[in-house]
Amino acid sequence: MKKHLVTAFIAAVLGLILQACSPSGSLIAHQRSADFYGQFVNPAADWPQAESKIDELKVLQTSSEYPMRYVLFDNGKFYYQVDKLGNGEGVWSYENGALIVTAQRTIFKMELAVSAAKETGDETIVRFYDRHGFNEMPIKLRNPEALKAQGKSAPQLRNFTRSEKNI
Repeated sequence: MKKHLVTAFIAAVLGLILQACSPSGSLIAHQRSADFYGQFVNPAADWPQAESKIDELKVLQTSSEYPMRYVLFDNGKFYYQVDKLGNGEGVWSYENGALIVTAQRTIFKMELAVSAAKETGDETIVRFYDRHGFNEMPIKLRNPEALKAQGKSAPQLRNFTRSEKNI
């Protein structure tokens, strides 16, 4: 009998650990419908020129404290720029009420979740683990087309600091 209890306890603990380490676990702050995230997505036709057209595209970006940019496309691909890490591409999907974004780097798999920051409202956050542990920060949409329709011009993107680390 004790053996079964110990086995059940170990299985429960392992299940909790696996859930906490997965994007559908601890990385999602507040779930939203897929429609909520549609505002962040660019047409797939712009995918091949993502790097050269980044100023004209919808960009999810963080502050200069931990500078990251993500450009999502409706074909499930994305282009990214992360200062001191590099740029590249990966895939995204809508899962469990959030955008799950993954890319394979040379020595690790980049995985993060973009989700609503609160139960209500339009604020979004990005959550991920890096070599320092768990991170959570606001991520904002820069949408040049919407600003142009309002008679405004989009603020210039901050210069991207390239990295030669190739990690």
